[in-house]
Amino acid sequence: MPYVVYEAIYTPQPNAQYPQFTPADVRIRFGARAVHEFALIDHLKPQQVVACRAATEPVTCLPQDVTADVVPFDPERVAPVAPQIVGCAAIDSASQQDRLSRTRTEGSAISERFTFGEGSSALSPDASDTARAVAKRMADDPSLECVGVVGQTTPGESISLAEARARAVKQLLVSLGVDSRRLSTIAANAPVYGAASKTESAVDPANRRVSLSVLLQTAPAASTPPASP
Repeated sequence: MPYVVYEAIYTPQPNAQYPQFTPADVRIRFGARAVHEFALIDHLKPQQVVACRAATEPVTCLPQDVTADVVPFDPERVAPVAPQIVGCAAIDSASQQDRLSRTRTEGSAISERFTFGEGSSALSPDASDTARAVAKRMADDPSLECVGVVGQTTPGESISLAEARARAVKQLLVSLGVDSRRLSTIAANAPVYGAASKTESAVDPANRRVSLSVLLQTAPAASTPPASP
């Protein structure tokens, strides 16, 4: 049965006079069945700062078990809520197929490209400007639910390099505010031709790139008209 677990970590600060007596980190876990995840989040939000305490025995200075004053979560008092599936995960979710069949639209094109040096997955100096344009478009258009980040190589380069290029671009987009759930990395090789029929396009440096492909685009939700006075 799937569970969700949140962990709070209390890190004692060292005392300059007694550095050898600094206790280890204390970890306190809060969990619930996955169907109660959002209710658990709502329960913990008002308790972001709580008191921690440790009882001491009269015969020792060493701290005992640390406890946190967190109100216990009672799943019996909340109704199970099905987790909302968003982003690329919706493509493979059986529960989302009806919604997607009703709202899927023809994917729009994304023209931005990220180019790389031979045998390298290092981002070029202009990658940040390109990524900002993509991040702004995705922020302005929530109907772009899933975008494929397609890493590509030229013949002679390994497929793992294509994966590394795609991951580098994804991490850059996430650092600019794009929800990672809306991005899916894909690795692809450029067409490989036989020695006798190799064409210039197969080894074109432009194929050492990462392109973006819209994998899932849905129609924006219809807005509810304001009520008449």
